[in-house]
Amino acid sequence: MVGTSSSSGGGEEGFTGRAAIGYDHGYDAEIFYLGLALDPAYVEGWVEGCLERIGEDDPGEEQVFRDLWEDDTQREVVIESLKADCQVRTGRPVEY
Repeated sequence: MVGTSSSSGGGEEGFTGRAAIGYDHGYDAEIFYLGLALDPAYVEGWVEGCLERIGEDDPGEEQVFRDLWEDDTQREVVIESLKADCQVRTGRPVEY
């Protein structure tokens, strides 16, 4: 499921570039790289990956996070909440 979004809250097309890497880190690896935190594509992909993973176990919780994510004033809250369930690493992945 690399770089795809299939839940009811996600989009239909796959991610590319850093968004795809972010998705993989959020969905499979459960890792967040601080060195990519300012890259909107990485963060968007990472959040989507995390939400897809959460939705597999608890669709209601996924929807709560999606609703918060849609409110621009709550995006930092969502990011910090999702980071609490992931390993946060400094720097960037080796491929960068």
